[in-house]
Amino acid sequence: MVSSEMDTAIEARSIATSPLSQKISPLSQIQKDKLLVIQWEHLNLYKFYPMALCSSWTIRCMLYPMSVVKSRLQLQRQNNVYNGMRDAFVKIIRHEGIGALYKGFWMTLPQLSASFLYSSAYERVRDLLQTHLHITNHSVVSALAGGIASPCAQLIFVPTDIVAQHMMVHNNPEAFGGGKKNIPVADAIRKDGLEGKRTLGLRVIRAVYNVDGISGFYRGFLSAIMLYIPSTMVFWSTYYNSLAVFRMIREKVTELEYGVKPTSPAEVDDRNLFLDQAVSGSIGGVASAMVTNPLEMLRIRLQVHRTTYRETIVRLWKYEKSQVFTKGLAPRMVNNALYSSLVMLAYESVKRFSVLPEFKNKIVW
Repeated sequence: MVSSEMDTAIEARSIATSPLSQKISPLSQIQKDKLLVIQWEHLNLYKFYPMALCSSWTIRCMLYPMSVVKSRLQLQRQNNVYNGMRDAFVKIIRHEGIGALYKGFWMTLPQLSASFLYSSAYERVRDLLQTHLHITNHSVVSALAGGIASPCAQLIFVPTDIVAQHMMVHNNPEAFGGGKKNIPVADAIRKDGLEGKRTLGLRVIRAVYNVDGISGFYRGFLSAIMLYIPSTMVFWSTYYNSLAVFRMIREKVTELEYGVKPTSPAEVDDRNLFLDQAVSGSIGGVASAMVTNPLEMLRIRLQVHRTTYRETIVRLWKYEKSQVFTKGLAPRMVNNALYSSLVMLAYESVKRFSVLPEFKNKIVW
């Protein structure tokens, strides 16, 4: 105990007398024990969950139209309906109205609970990996935690995605459904005699159940896992590696400004750290979109075209060739970049607002 106190006193004296600390000593002393990564044990969950719910719902409202455009671009054969993202937006608004950009939106709201399931599993797995396996690299820990947590969320994401996707292409199933023989769900909706009596969402749910039973709501479940496990791993590893680059830049800026190389994290100016996190989120979102676009094409066509894995792969190669890597990529990149940036900004801000009282003085904004 005495030795520890002496070490602390010696360290404090050495910092106080260094040339760098004389210039930035207020920052060094106030933020000496910085909490740069907020873990599960730092949070007041009664504050965290409601705030996270509100932020997720707001972001989803803003960016849902990008999901509609991306889905239609990826489901059309070659370019038989739209010639790109801008053309799709213009034609949808001109011929169907702005409301068409929100088709299926309400059916995806249960995904908010899936987001909580994912974030809870993600944070707990991170804690286990660090506590029990002693993995200290944030990039590795987050990639592994994201990959493990992802299948849990797909239990909710897959059935709601299937219903929402059928709603997105309801007006023109022949163009987006992969051909007349692949649209029994659309045919079931046309023949149900419930137009005007029930909402489109309920009619789609009834049609999917009548055509395929309960299993129809989990069509392509394996493909969703094949997509989202690498997607989350790429995102989190890219996110933390990007943060590390920004950290190096901050250290260099501090060195240039004060003429002395920082010797500890306390001597680096971390103000506006949330901006680094937002930009890193965008970079991670773009990277995951680029790497996993062929898997996204496979997933959405399996679920809507209702073909087998083999048939879907053969058709993708036959009709799309190398476009499988780029089709729908532009709106997906824009959506991922904006979504990831806003989510990380909101997620990290919510975590900062939700920290327990004993950690409030240690967080960095």
